[in-house]
Amino acid sequence: MAAVSEVSVNEWHLIETLGKSPTVVSVGGNVKNWATTKRLSPSADVRIDPIIEQVRSSGTKIVLPALDSARDKRSYRIECLPVVGPTGKVHAVQLWIGDPDVTPTPPRIVSGFSWLLERFVIAQTLEAALMSGVKPEDHVPERTPAEYYAKAIKFDDSEAMLAAGLNPVDDQTFDADMSVLHADGRVMRWHMWARGCVEEGERGLRLLWHDVTDTTPPRRPTLAELGMQESVKDSGIYTAVFCTQTAVLALWLPEPAPWVKWRDIPGANQVIHADDRHLLSSAQDKFNLGSTDPVHVVARLRTENDDWRPSTLRISPYPGPLTERLAIVQISPLTES
Repeated sequence: MAAVSEVSVNEWHLIETLGKSPTVVSVGGNVKNWATTKRLSPSADVRIDPIIEQVRSSGTKIVLPALDSARDKRSYRIECLPVVGPTGKVHAVQLWIGDPDVTPTPPRIVSGFSWLLERFVIAQTLEAALMSGVKPEDHVPERTPAEYYAKAIKFDDSEAMLAAGLNPVDDQTFDADMSVLHADGRVMRWHMWARGCVEEGERGLRLLWHDVTDTTPPRRPTLAELGMQESVKDSGIYTAVFCTQTAVLALWLPEPAPWVKWRDIPGANQVIHADDRHLLSSAQDKFNLGSTDPVHVVARLRTENDDWRPSTLRISPYPGPLTERLAIVQISPLTES
C-alpha cells in the first residue's frame, strides 16, 4: 500500500542527510521527529526521494518549475537546495514543493557543522558563523567545544552532546535545542540534529543547526541559573570540564575564568601549558584506580596576553558516564604568600 502523502504545499521542508537514510526534521520551522521522506511525494507519480538523493550526491541544487502529475492532472514546482557541511559533505537538503505559480519564500536559515573527535574541534561553515551575527571577515573555520557552548545562554544538553561526540556510534541520532544570543542583542532559538560518524577523518558527529525562532520562542536561563553565575563571580573560583588525556577544555560551568584565554587559541589543548598538561592525566589515573579524592595541583594557564599565569587546580572525578575521560576542574588564581 502506498504511503499517504503528508507534504505541506508551498512550504520549505528540511531533510537531514547526516547518515545513511535521510529524514524530515523540520517543516516551515516546525521541528519533526526524524520523519520518513516516503510521504513527501505529493502524488504517487511524483517521486521526491530520487531528487533528494541527486542533490545529496552532487551537492548542487535542482529546480523543476513544473513537474507534471498525470494522476492529479496538475503540476508542482520543486526546488531542492543542498546544505553543505565544513568537510564538503551535504548535511541536509531544503525542499520546496509548491504550485507552479507561487514564488518560493527565501530558504530557511540552516547550516552544517562537524564535531571532529581526532582533533577535538568543531568545524563550521561560514553560514554557521553568520547565524549568530558574526561578520564574514571574522569567521573562524574551527572552534573548541568550549567556544561553541559559549554561544548559548541556555543549553541543557551539553553533557549528552559531549557523550555523543566523545563516543560516536555510527548513525546514532541526537537532537536538542539551544538559546543563542545574536550579535545584535536578540535571543534566538536554534534546533540541532546530529548523527554519529566513524568515517576516517570525520570521526565524531555530523550536525545541523536550524534557526526556529519564528516558530518557537527561545528558552531563557532560570533565576537560579543566573544566581549561580553571580555566585561564581563572587567566589573567584571557576569550574571547567577538561578531557584529561588531551588536556582540552570542554566547557565552563557556567562562567569562564576572566584571566584565562580560551578563545581563538592555536590549538584546542593550549589553555594549559604544555609542561603541565600531564597533571590532568595523572589525576585521571588515580581516579581510574578507584580514588575519589580531589587532586590539588598548580598549573600554568594561558592569559589574554599569551603569557602563562600559575593557577590552583582542584581536579575531581567527573560524575557522569564519561568519568574515565573527563574531570571537573575548579580553577582559582594562585595567590602569593
